[in-house]
Amino acid sequence: MEHLPEFIANNWYLFLALAAILVWMFASEFSRLTSGVNQVNNTEAVRLRDKQEGVFVDLRSEKEYRDGHLPGAIHIPPSAITQKNKKLERYKQKPVILYCQTGTSSGRSGKLLRSQGFEQVYQLKGGFANWQSDNMPISK
Repeated sequence: MEHLPEFIANNWYLFLALAAILVWMFASEFSRLTSGVNQVNNTEAVRLRDKQEGVFVDLRSEKEYRDGHLPGAIHIPPSAITQKNKKLERYKQKPVILYCQTGTSSGRSGKLLRSQGFEQVYQLKGGFANWQSDNMPISK
């Protein structure tokens, strides 16, 4: 323990990188928590779709969507979320479950939908990759 200050001084760049990563992680989590977009796992997402007439929204590329998507999902690229989207308007009072490939970028789109008045916006935890790894059904 007595050599810790010397170790830190000799490896300051590693501690600077660690600090930057920790700040980024806390900022990302804080942003997610304050966005009003909750994460749901695969089981919860299916329940929202089936019991509350929710909709899956695929935010991936057109090619990724054609290669396979969640059953009943509609494809809307993130750029189309910025303006009012006619495909989504009828789901304003229903659960909207957004997903991307890994679950990292769908939060931004969810925040936009919340600002447009969508009441129940969710983000699929782990995205399409997690859905596949759990051997959930896929449509083509």
